Amino acid sequence: MIVSRPNLLSLTPSIVDLAEKAGRLICHIYKEEVEIFEKKDGSPVTQADHQSHHLLQEGLKKLTPNIPIISEEDAASWQIKSPLYWLVDPLDGTKGFIHKNGQFCVNIALMEHDRPVFGLIHLPLTQETFYGYEGEAWKHAQGKSQPIHTRLTPPQGMTLLLGGHGKKFKEQEDVFLKSYPITKIERIQSAIKFCSIASGAADLYLRFEACSEWDTAAGHALVEAAGGTMANIDGSIFLYGKPGLLNEAFVVFGHKP
Repeated sequence: MIVSRPNLLSLTPSIVDLAEKAGRLICHIYKEEVEIFEKKDGSPVTQADHQSHHLLQEGLKKLTPNIPIISEEDAASWQIKSPLYWLVDPLDGTKGFIHKNGQFCVNIALMEHDRPVFGLIHLPLTQETFYGYEGEAWKHAQGKSQPIHTRLTPPQGMTLLLGGHGKKFKEQEDVFLKSYPITKIERIQSAIKFCSIASGAADLYLRFEACSEWDTAAGHALVEAAGGTMANIDGSIFLYGKPGLLNEAFVVFGHKP
């Protein structure tokens, strides 16, 4: 059966509502003492990850019953091969959730031929939702959506976003960044960084550390819809559907200087 892309204009309000429901569930658990479990790869996972996964999976199945769902919290789904599929991270930034630093979000992307064509990132604590598709992007808060766009590089220089707090890839970062007028560096966990680029609050996001495709797909679609670009470090096209759904190094620009 051939499944065509759904009407994103009519579907988006329901996806925003679903993400907000997941956000409220996550916030409820966030207020409690968080019980931490360990995945097979040693990474942490919580009840918030699992419950958000089940809520999103059930909601997406009701909205688009013919589109399969790949979720971080469903290892069996990682083997799905389909020209059209949802790619979901029910709680991106689990470590930020555990440490209660507020840097976590919900990622939902629609993939077509292994390219993100719709991306939504919901920030549970601030109740903000960023989404984009087909060359337009918005920020949704307090029941209203307003258009967002990446910014031109400020005269005073670029704001660079990095993840985590480690220095493992500092040498590679320094070599790459010699070509750009960086005047400010911020470290932010999770895909929230894509929201900052898309809304014109930052200019450049650089990552050398490996991550998974569900960590970037929603943000990739969002940034491109808002006027930015995402590519491999060498400038080549950033692809999805890779072995193990694993990403290598990449760079995200609001606008190339």
